[in-house]
Amino acid sequence: MQEKILILDFGSQYTQLIARRIREISVYCEIYPYNHFPVPDNSIKGVILSGSPYSVRDADAPNPDLSGIKGRIPVLGVCYGAQLLVQNYGGEVHASGSREYGRANLIHLNESDPLFKGIKSGTQVWMSHGDTIETIPDGYEITGSTASVKTGAYKISDEKTWGIQFHPKFIILPTD
Repeated sequence: MQEKILILDFGSQYTQLIARRIREISVYCEIYPYNHFPVPDNSIKGVILSGSPYSVRDADAPNPDLSGIKGRIPVLGVCYGAQLLVQNYGGEVHASGSREYGRANLIHLNESDPLFKGIKSGTQVWMSHGDTIETIPDGYEITGSTASVKTGAYKISDEKTWGIQFHPKFIILPTD
């Protein structure tokens, strides 16, 4: 059975790029619509929750049942996916004062977090969102921030679950 990563697609313009980046590091992945994904078996080594044109605050926003994966296998929420993991588990997501779009630098980064292996404070990232994570639920730890986004990244304690507000496929590593 081939090991794989699942990407649950919430309609992001970047889902195909996420998949391409994963495949470029020789990891097999499959993309599924958020509302029609397979029951995870032993071949699934992680799940990525994509971004979305929706706001998690919208009444008709995609909101799948994640109980079969969250806390059971590694999960990475990207932008909308990160906001979904906050909104559904006791945190708050609010509209940003202005849409954040473009380059930002990670000014605070927990470099000991395995998600950020090889990434340093100052790394340039790409933001593309109209909402921001205002408060995180109990058991979540902020692991990355930018000048304008306090919760740029987080990890859920006692789980292999992370959320990032930025889009990782656009990380530009600083040169030494």
